[in-house]
Amino acid sequence: MHAPTEGGNKRVGRILLAEDNPINQAVAKNLLTQRGYELEIANNGREAVERYHTETFDIILMDIQMPEMGGFEATAAIRDLQAARGMRIPIIA
Repeated sequence: MHAPTEGGNKRVGRILLAEDNPINQAVAKNLLTQRGYELEIANNGREAVERYHTETFDIILMDIQMPEMGGFEATAAIRDLQAARGMRIPIIA
C-alpha cells in the first residue's frame, strides 16, 4: 500500500474499513482520503467478508464489536478466504 508521493506521482492503496459507528466512519474517511487512500466502508463484519470476497484491498481496518458479525469472526472468515486464494493481507483491529 502506498500513500501519495511528492511530485504528483500517486500510488493509492485501497483500504477496507469495517466499522459500525457513523462518527468513526466519517473520521476515518476524512483522515485517510485526505492522505490519498481509497477507502471502502463495511458497516459490520458480514459486510466486510462480502466486500473482501468480491473486491481487492491492501489492508483491512477491523472494529471488534459490531452487529451481525464481530471483528474476530469476520477476521477468521477472511483468513479462510485468503488461505483458499494463497494470499494474506494485513488486518488491523
